[in-house]
Amino acid sequence: MKRWLWRLTVSAVVALSGMAGPVVAAEAVPSSEINFSDDWEIAVFLCTPSADGCHKRYATAKQRRDVGTFLKSAPKVTEVRFVSRAAADASFRQEFAGQKKVLASVRAKDLPESFRVRVSGGADRTRIVLSANRRPGVGLAVDQAKNRVEAALKPEISVFLCMKGSDWPACLHGRGKANKSAATVKEKKAIVAVIERTPGLESYVYEDQRTAYRNFVKTFADNKALISATRVSDMPESYRLSMQPKTDTDSPSRRLARMPGVSEAYDVRCLFQKARLWSEYGLQKLGTQCG
Repeated sequence: MKRWLWRLTVSAVVALSGMAGPVVAAEAVPSSEINFSDDWEIAVFLCTPSADGCHKRYATAKQRRDVGTFLKSAPKVTEVRFVSRAAADASFRQEFAGQKKVLASVRAKDLPESFRVRVSGGADRTRIVLSANRRPGVGLAVDQAKNRVEAALKPEISVFLCMKGSDWPACLHGRGKANKSAATVKEKKAIVAVIERTPGLESYVYEDQRTAYRNFVKTFADNKALISATRVSDMPESYRLSMQPKTDTDSPSRRLARMPGVSEAYDVRCLFQKARLWSEYGLQKLGTQCG
């Protein structure tokens, strides 16, 4: 299975999980379901030393002015609002108050300055984003109508199993004769035994390939070409763990990720926190700690 399709599958399954709550992840929303006349903004994040393509430099004052002028002159732009680094840091500290690991992993100087752009209905949002991304001094431009995270999640862990022929390192080595094979019955039993002993576990469900495929088809119903190119056998089996509030999900997810037969294990809340840091705060290096 190709890596891009695996990533896409994971995004679809996570976004539509019955346990995932009212969250929409990047690129998981069919374009036919997006209301482009609403108040979702286009965020244009300026360069910081850690941003890709910024050559380890902050945007200059001239670049900031030029980007602002460009955005204000773009067709059907109704508002351009500048967000300073101090304002971004204050918003970040308020949003993640109480999550010590997240707060400690992001410094004020890591947060980029940004412009927040609103447009009228019918505006070519994609063209604005692409043009902004090419401007000197811009580290990242994001259309938050397409790439958004709307709500926090209750603690969850998603455990994806190895598939036959998977290229994930965890499925290629350390499993003996099962290397490159789908998760075996013996491996699944061991995984379930660990899941059932996980501290703070409320419940868990097993999602087979057919169920994953139904969720995939539902999510991408308007993309007939993608659906026709995707088979049930492309979908990963998974276990979905619902955890009690305030439970540590980092340690058990890391433990499950190391088990034979597991390709990846996600702390789902952490995954969406990182998506939020990318889409709302422009943080491209997603090694941020969660919890």
